[in-house]
Amino acid sequence: MALSENQAKVLGALAQGEPMTTQELSTLTGLAPTTARAAATFLTHGGWASGTDRVPTYWQITDCGLRLVATRPYREFRAANA
Repeated sequence: MALSENQAKVLGALAQGEPMTTQELSTLTGLAPTTARAAATFLTHGGWASGTDRVPTYWQITDCGLRLVATRPYREFRAANA
């Protein structure tokens, strides 16, 4: 399953290791809060992140997500789109 640019941005922000709110993800990625929330929700369905849409929402990366961001294709994508 391929990630969109927005989903890759959110995954990269979550890779910092700290649980984040939707607003924090929005600020770090430059995405609108609704876009950041949608990307984070998609990542939870793929098993790359965990969190809920309840308030306050805290999203965090999973072990599976950490393995994904460690792959060369992901690192090259992030470097090209930084």
